Formats: sequence, C-alpha cells, structure tokens
Amino acid sequence: MSPNRMPRLQQQRSIDTREAILTGAARVFARVTYAEARYRDVADESGASEGALYFHFRSKADLAKAVLSEQQERMTAVLVRTEEEAGSGLEILLRLMANLGDLISRDEIVQAGIHLAGQPSSEVNPEASEPYMEWVRIARSFILRGVADGSIRTDADVDLNAELFNTVFVGSQVLAGLEDRWASLPRRVERLVPTLRALLSA
Repeated sequence: MSPNRMPRLQQQRSIDTREAILTGAARVFARVTYAEARYRDVADESGASEGALYFHFRSKADLAKAVLSEQQERMTAVLVRTEEEAGSGLEILLRLMANLGDLISRDEIVQAGIHLAGQPSSEVNPEASEPYMEWVRIARSFILRGVADGSIRTDADVDLNAELFNTVFVGSQVLAGLEDRWASLPRRVERLVPTLRALLSA
C-alpha cells in the first residue's frame, strides 16, 4: 500500500466511524430520553467501542448536539432543494411542509433530533429550541413572497400565519410521533394542505 494512501484511508475510517456513531446515537435518542441514554447503548447500536465514542464526542451533550446539528442540516437541505423548484410563495411553503413530513417519516437522525427537542436537557436546550424559531422565520419569508407574487391574500397577517403554519406542522409531528413513530406524518400533512391553502389563497 502506498504511504500516501494510508492517511486517506485512516481519515475515511474515522469519518465512517463517526457516521456510525451518529446513527447509533440517533436510534438511542429516538428510543429513550436524553437522561436515560448511555454511552454503552450508543456503542451497542453503532458497533463502535466506547473509546471510539469518547474520541469523537467528549460527552453525551456533545453527542446530542451533533445529532441535533445533523438533523438541521438534513432539514435545511430539503429547504434548499424545495426553494429551488418553480412555484409561488404559497406553493413552495406547502411543498416544503410535505417534503419535510416525508423526511421526518423515514430519517432516524431527524427523528432523534425531534425526540431530543421534545424533552430537552439544560445541556442541549439552545440547540434543541432555536431551530423551531428559525422555521417560523422561514415560513414568514415564504408568506411575504406569496403576498408579493399574488398567491397569498394581501390582508393576510404574516406573523400570525407564519406561527400558525409551524404550530400546525409541529402538532402533526407530535401526533404522528405518538401514533406510529412518524410514519403517518406525510398523510397528516397531505390532509391539512387544502385547508391551509384555502386559508391563505388570494
């Protein structure tokens, strides 16, 4: 083996181990509370040693924060992809809800982040709560776009409806999570779309 290949292989192995740990941690955090989660459980789920866990993440809080960060990266990727598609402000907002619902229904790391946010510890509270406020601001930007392009009524209360959209979506997440671990979320969002469209359509 070439000496130049050795560092690259070691780096890739480290990346693979970190990803396995995050996936294992997601399964644990989606199953039990933050307080109940143990490094031993994460090691069992990920197939990594506890030493490897401590090498990549110095504490359980660091591990939870990494899961929350990865959750938001994946949700933001859906936002970017949806925003690049053609459509009015209202259509993009409704499509974003549907696309996020689909992501949540099938992605273990996103599910773990939602579960962590539902029972946050003071150790990770800012990382768990701030994204919810950011998604309200994102909804507000699409509603403003819809008002400008004529797809949303000009008399719509922008701030109220931005909060309403997120309240409805988060409420649907909670119900789906309780019912069937988010499998029903896409169906729930699909049922809500006509009502939300009628609420704002110009």
